[in-house]
Amino acid sequence: MKQKKQVDDGKITVERNSKGEVMMPRYNCVTTHTARRSGITNMYLTHKYTILQMMHVSGHKTQKTFMDYIKLSSDEIADEIDAITNQTRVDVF
Repeated sequence: MKQKKQVDDGKITVERNSKGEVMMPRYNCVTTHTARRSGITNMYLTHKYTILQMMHVSGHKTQKTFMDYIKLSSDEIADEIDAITNQTRVDVF
């Protein structure tokens, strides 16, 4: 939303395609918040840490907020279900 306000205020100019969609390199879309979400998700996928330990590192106070940060693809969710079903991993949270 910051970028939209800056565009509306005339502080920055963005390139748009024929549909009016903003065109920019992906690396311009990455923020520290993106890195935080990725880091939390990657820690979760290692299955080496408890949720409480990861919450302590990330600074989250509630499990609900913390869980909103974990972004899993459909394939990752399917792999988790498969691992539980086949008991290939015993450290299920």
